[in-house]
Amino acid sequence: METEQENLRKLAEIKTYLEEKIAELEREVTALKEIRELIDKELISKSFKKAAEQPTKTDETTLRRLRSRTGQLLATMALSENEIRIIINPEIKVTQDDRPFSSFLIKKILDNYVESDLQQVEEGKISPEQTMNYEVIYDNGIVREIIIRNYREEPRLREIINSIKWTLETISASK
Repeated sequence: METEQENLRKLAEIKTYLEEKIAELEREVTALKEIRELIDKELISKSFKKAAEQPTKTDETTLRRLRSRTGQLLATMALSENEIRIIINPEIKVTQDDRPFSSFLIKKILDNYVESDLQQVEEGKISPEQTMNYEVIYDNGIVREIIIRNYREEPRLREIINSIKWTLETISASK
């Protein structure tokens, strides 16, 4: 028969679990609200255009969540025909100096694609407008968003997504 002391201990454990779960869900809600704000801003900027300014072809955007092997939300990705926007989970504090971010993702993956495209421009294989480019958005030294334009090819897209996922998973596991 369980003693009152054991019951109190179990209740305390359950309470601790619930508090941790609530905190985790609150962080996820915060991340989702930030993503919603970004989407709202994008919708506002694109929906209030004069008829002459509207493009003839609409860019469909697909939202996709990048999760670690353990199920942790790493980032939310907005994918369109020519652009990838990766909004990093605020819980994962990625800085410019983090090893896998700077040395692997930026230098080995993204910069290599940019250099390859510039070489193809010189050879006349692609136009300068087709050159891949990227932008990293920081908030107080923390990477908030990565925007990649003109990835052009499906194999590139897969490698970029896999590299981002690996980078964020590695940084998340080390912190």
